[in-house]
Amino acid sequence: MGKIYPLSEKPSCFEATIELIEKSFEYQKPNSFQIDFAPLIDESNFKNCFIMLDENEKVIAHIGAKDRLLTIDSNNFTVTMLGGIAVDEKYRGQGHFQTLLQDVLAEKRSDTSLFLLWSDNEKLYNKFGFHLCGTQFEIENEKQVISFEKTKYHSLSDKEQKQIQHLYQSSFAKTYITLDRSELDWNLIAKTTSADLYLNKTNGNISDYFFMNKGQDLPGIIYEYGTINDMPTLVTTISRFGKVWMGSPIVETESLQYQFFMSPGDLRQFTECIRSFTKDKFIVRNINLMKQEVFFDYNDETLVLSVEEFLRGVFGPGSFEELELSPLFLSGLESI
Repeated sequence: MGKIYPLSEKPSCFEATIELIEKSFEYQKPNSFQIDFAPLIDESNFKNCFIMLDENEKVIAHIGAKDRLLTIDSNNFTVTMLGGIAVDEKYRGQGHFQTLLQDVLAEKRSDTSLFLLWSDNEKLYNKFGFHLCGTQFEIENEKQVISFEKTKYHSLSDKEQKQIQHLYQSSFAKTYITLDRSELDWNLIAKTTSADLYLNKTNGNISDYFFMNKGQDLPGIIYEYGTINDMPTLVTTISRFGKVWMGSPIVETESLQYQFFMSPGDLRQFTECIRSFTKDKFIVRNINLMKQEVFFDYNDETLVLSVEEFLRGVFGPGSFEELELSPLFLSGLESI
C-alpha cells in the first residue's frame, strides 16, 4: 500500500502530480490543469494537496482539498472542496482511491461543515456518502453581436479589478448565497488565465461583467456575472454569448441540473451551518453515517430522512417549499 503525504512535504513531486492529473482527465494541449484550477493546485495550497507514493516514490494518486469560507447571516462556515482526483491507471482497482479518499476525509472532517466535489461518477461517490444536490438552471439564446469587451482579469488595472470585486460582492453575492473571497482568492483568480472576462463600461467605469470559459473545464459556459443594473436583464443579454448557469430561475427556463456532490462534515459545524441556512427551522440532532440518515427537529417534531433526501430538501433541487430558502450557488471560478 502506498504512503500518503501532503504535497508541501514532497514539492519535488509537483510536476509528476500535474502529469498524473492531466493524463487522468485527458487534458488536451494547450489547456493546463495548473491554470484552470489554480486555486486548488497553487503552491499556497500544497498543504491540502494529498499524494500517494509507491515504494519507488512514484506519484500514483492525488486528491486536492481547498478550504473556503461561506458566510450566512454573519456566521462563517468552512466549506471544503475536493478536486484533482486521480489514480494512475496501472494502480486502479487495488483500493488506493478508497484509502486516499478516506484519509483525506478523516484529515479534514473536524475542520469543515461541508464537503463538495464535482464528478460524473455518481455511483462511486454515493458509496462514500456524497450525494448530488444543489440547484442549477441554464439558459441559452441565439448569439448576437453585443458591445462587451473581452479581456482577462489579470490584465485589468488595480482600479478595474476593484470594480469587479465590488460588483461580485454587491451583485452576484447578493443574488445567491456563495463563497467569500479574500485577497488571496482574487489573486488566485488572476492566475486562472484560461477564464475569459467580458466587460461593459458606463462613463469609463465597469457596469457589467461576466466570466466565461475556463480552459478545458467550462467551454462555452457563463458561470459568474455582475451588474449595477437589473440582474434578469443582464442574464438575458449575456445569454447570447453562451449558456448561462444560474442558482435560481432569474430568467424563466425549464433546464434544471444538479450543481455538485455534497457530504456533511463535522457534526457540530454541519449542524450550525444548516441552522443558519434554514433560519433556525432545522436543527440537526445526529447523523448516522453507516445508514446515511439524518435526525433533525422541525416544528417541535424530530424527523429522520436519508442524507440524500435531507441535502436535496435543503439545497435543492426540489427544496422543501415551507423553508423558502435562498439558493446556494458557486461560481465556476470556485469549482475544482
